[in-house]
Amino acid sequence: MKCANCGAELKVGCMYCSVCGKEAQIVSDYNLLEDDFLRDVLKEQEEKVRKEVSGQSVHNENTAGKTSQEDHTKMSQEQSVKKSPQKRRIKKRLIFAVLAMVLLIVLSVSSVLMINYSRDNSYDYQMERAQNYLEDRNYREAENRVKRALELNEDSVEAKILLADIYVLRGEEDKAVKILEEVCKEQNDNKDAYQKLIELYVAQKDYQALQTLSEQAEDSEVSELFSEYFPKAPEFDTEEGIYTEELSVGISTEDECRIYYTLDGTDPRQGAEYQNSIPIVAGEMIQIRAIARNDYGLFGDEVQGEFQVELQKPQKPRVSPSGGSFYDAQNIAVTVPEGCKVYYTWDGTTPGTGSTQYTQPITMPEGNNILSLIAVNEHGMSSDVLKCNYIYMPATANTPNTETEPE
Repeated sequence: MKCANCGAELKVGCMYCSVCGKEAQIVSDYNLLEDDFLRDVLKEQEEKVRKEVSGQSVHNENTAGKTSQEDHTKMSQEQSVKKSPQKRRIKKRLIFAVLAMVLLIVLSVSSVLMINYSRDNSYDYQMERAQNYLEDRNYREAENRVKRALELNEDSVEAKILLADIYVLRGEEDKAVKILEEVCKEQNDNKDAYQKLIELYVAQKDYQALQTLSEQAEDSEVSELFSEYFPKAPEFDTEEGIYTEELSVGISTEDECRIYYTLDGTDPRQGAEYQNSIPIVAGEMIQIRAIARNDYGLFGDEVQGEFQVELQKPQKPRVSPSGGSFYDAQNIAVTVPEGCKVYYTWDGTTPGTGSTQYTQPITMPEGNNILSLIAVNEHGMSSDVLKCNYIYMPATANTPNTETEPE
């Protein structure tokens, strides 16, 4: 065989020409058309010889009779000698043609085998074929192609997601879930894998798994994928802070959601269900944590706030007269602060809720006495003690009626 580019003889088994370096394109030195032409020429020559022999025989019979047997044999031998080189050349060319065809077949088969080997070990080719089978709804072959691609590249997320899609189309959701869970653990920001897994959880009504998956998500864009399935965080009707008056905190959320809360800073999922506003106990810092739960049993984001009520002690009560020396009997009137009760003593001790409660004007006793008073509000907080000194000496004919204010 010769090179199609430079005409040099090609070595057997070589894929490239050793002279010009070009890829071997086998060109046989034997031409089938040339062989056909030779056969036609030989056939014409044989016909011509037969005609000459036949004509000579007829001529000899008419003129001189039969041709001798020796002359006929001699002519046949001469013709055989002439034909032998031509037949040998034709036979040789036929052999070369057969060998060339065999070599071409071997090369073609080798090329096919090499191509098939290359394709079988190509990740891109396997993925392309899987997509084609998928479009033709040949899911079994598509699965085989993707699995082969994963054998070639076991870390391919693209192949894993495609395999999950195939399982979903075949109704094998559990296999798809297992693959997508693996992908989400490997790539915490893969929105495509998270979206597909969310849809499968919702279709299977596996809301606990959906809750766990949402807690696993750290990427903000991935977390946004869960928004339509989870309730919004509850809201307080009062801003957190310190208050000087009674306070009750209300909590609200979306319709058809329940609220759970705690007052000690623990997880609200384990807390009490919210029913009414929460009263804040005076003097204590209360930390409220609240969370909403929808009909799927899914908890949303929680809200928390710190509330404190620091009530101010009540003002001291006011009295009239507020003290002094008196010669006539007097009634002492007390002004009670709003929301309070007043208690008093005459013996100089500090009054308490066990002392005499003021309900009407107090009759001033004779002698030098000190009136002590406090105001106590509804929260049990007491005012500072008010002390007033009263000196009451009953009047006589020679004693003037005077009144002095205490210092």
